[in-house]
Amino acid sequence: MQHHHTALHVTDMDRSERFYVDGLGLTRLDAWTSGPYVGDLYGRPNVKVRAILLATSDGSFRLELAHAEPLLPAVDPSEAQPGTAHVAFTDIDVRQVYARMTALGYSAVSEPIAPTSGPIAGGWLVYLLDPDGNRVELIQPPDWRPGEDS
Repeated sequence: MQHHHTALHVTDMDRSERFYVDGLGLTRLDAWTSGPYVGDLYGRPNVKVRAILLATSDGSFRLELAHAEPLLPAVDPSEAQPGTAHVAFTDIDVRQVYARMTALGYSAVSEPIAPTSGPIAGGWLVYLLDPDGNRVELIQPPDWRPGEDS
């Protein structure tokens, strides 16, 4: 088995695309609107879904943003409640990306943290919040050096 993609269901496709493409730097690979089969797939008759597929610069991770109408009430993923998930990206300058994203008006759970134990001890971590409150973890390993990212 191989990973194909991870999907996030979003309330506003354009707003989410700006966060992931313009803010974080993912690349847009494809965009589409679902066919009539999606009602059966989603278990929601008459649902219509718009989606875009994004990828990291090295192509190792693909993220699908999906917007389904009619829109259902959202959960609050920002509290990391059971049943929610987060995505994580590594090999970046966490403090630099945090500064850029907050300057663009995006939120974070905290400022970047320097862990003192665990596999990232000596590096940097932060959870950004995307426009729907999804946690986006940024990981800078302790041995990472600028220019090593893809």
